[in-house]
Amino acid sequence: VAVVLTQSKVVKDAQGKEQLVDASSVKPGDIVEYRAVYTNNTGKPVTGLVADLPIPEGLEYQPRSAKPGANLVQAATKDAVFGPEPLMRKAAGNKTEPVPYADYRSLRWTLGQLPANGSTAVSVRAKVEVVVPVAPQVSAATPQAPPATAQR
Repeated sequence: VAVVLTQSKVVKDAQGKEQLVDASSVKPGDIVEYRAVYTNNTGKPVTGLVADLPIPEGLEYQPRSAKPGANLVQAATKDAVFGPEPLMRKAAGNKTEPVPYADYRSLRWTLGQLPANGSTAVSVRAKVEVVVPVAPQVSAATPQAPPATAQR
């Protein structure tokens, strides 16, 4: 199974319609969309497909933006314990409270079977909170979103 990961910036045109544009430069407040396309290049179905998509530091997961959503996706903080959205944690006095979306670090989809020569995609949106340079030679004048990887 081959994976292609793309990163786009979500912008609205004059009519308010969303468009995805190149995300080589982002600033705090921008919304980025990570999309991973999984393609089965074999002649037979692949079973048990699980897609992981990290949310890099400096980005805040946008609630319910994971696609496909519903019962296919689970989220995790840096502890890598996956659960349904919204994640909950123990608070003072034996109470539970929602985990802040800024603490979400990964999403996982249980996709099941991918047909022979078929493809499927997962995506998530996050707001840029802090611009994290990808390499030391990148200056503050040319910020870039942190890289993301996909695992299967």
